[in-house]
Amino acid sequence: MEDVLLESQSLFLQLFSMYKGDQEWEKGRALFVSMNCRDPATANHSLVVAFIAYHLTINIRLTSCNADRMFLAGLLHDIGKLSMPDDILKSSKRLSIEERTLVVEHVKVGRDALKQLDFGSDILQFCYSHHERLDGSGYPHGTTNQSEIECIAAISDIYSALSLPRSYRSNCLSDKKIIEFLLQHDDQFNRSYTYILKSFLNKRNPERKKVTYR
Repeated sequence: MEDVLLESQSLFLQLFSMYKGDQEWEKGRALFVSMNCRDPATANHSLVVAFIAYHLTINIRLTSCNADRMFLAGLLHDIGKLSMPDDILKSSKRLSIEERTLVVEHVKVGRDALKQLDFGSDILQFCYSHHERLDGSGYPHGTTNQSEIECIAAISDIYSALSLPRSYRSNCLSDKKIIEFLLQHDDQFNRSYTYILKSFLNKRNPERKKVTYR
């Protein structure tokens, strides 16, 4: 998983260099740096979400959304977690019902914050829908009719969540196990997109140079 983080960081530098001076991207950088200062684990998770969303968009060859913007959306999708106290955000304990409610609300908090900062509707949609599921079991609304962006957001988020260690779970799944999980839950995740993710993961050629944020 260190390889995919390095690739994600490299793509981060490439895209932010390309969009240097663009108001939306500069705001995105500032928000991400704030997230990284507050909770590096959530920042790393967001980097991987961005990386997967970017490559899914390219490999699916969508005309409805732009790969660069899906990277930015993935980078900011959990920005609502900045509103959560540390004893929830960084906790490994079992959450109470009240604490769980705060976790669920992070998608709305994030969407509303990004809207106030004038981010595009595609980025707002990604942020708001990354926990929705095709069978209606997700949140915040339990919708079943998902757009392409929403399907990408859901798969990118769960891939990163299962592949990186979290405060509440130390074990990580291999790419093979993650694909198996997604296919076993194809009532929740777009099966065609899962196969495209599988193809991309099989072709990956990690860049191994060490990069840092600037």
